Amino acid sequence: MGCLSSSQKEEDVSIALQSQKKLKIVFIGLEGSGKTAILQYLRNGKFTETQPTIGLNVETIQYKQRFYLIFDVGGKVRTLWSHYYDNLDGLVFVVDSTNQEKQQEIQKELKKLSEDIKTKIVLLMYLNKSDLQNSQTMEFGDIPYSKSDVIIQKCSAKSGEGIWEGIDKMNGLLDQKFQS
Repeated sequence: MGCLSSSQKEEDVSIALQSQKKLKIVFIGLEGSGKTAILQYLRNGKFTETQPTIGLNVETIQYKQRFYLIFDVGGKVRTLWSHYYDNLDGLVFVVDSTNQEKQQEIQKELKKLSEDIKTKIVLLMYLNKSDLQNSQTMEFGDIPYSKSDVIIQKCSAKSGEGIWEGIDKMNGLLDQKFQS
């Protein structure tokens, strides 16, 4: 039996072991932001008409050699969000970029999120519906996480634009997390 002696081999083994495990990702966001539509796009590769999520949807998707166990928690049941934060590898916060009226509510939920999650995670913020004419640039001020942990990605659940790019960026940050 051989012995691993180089740090590169150790990193390769660490990444290989992580790729066998399902990583836990939670999708949250205000009601009507498009969480389930994005999840269905990731699952099926196309837009699917969805119904509002009353409780929870659970799906497994594969990206590259990594499997993600995704919990899509309904936006109307925000009190349940924190029940899914244990052993979290990443969090996806979906924002409806056409709904400026919800800006303060989003800020409030992001602040609460930073209080509820005690460990360092990768946060992917999808600015959904960015392909629509009435979409606007969203201002988040200081997102309560270090900038290396946060990805802000414009996307469209209908066209798929930006969805896989966000997952790819999240995947890259997770690689860095597992190597350190």
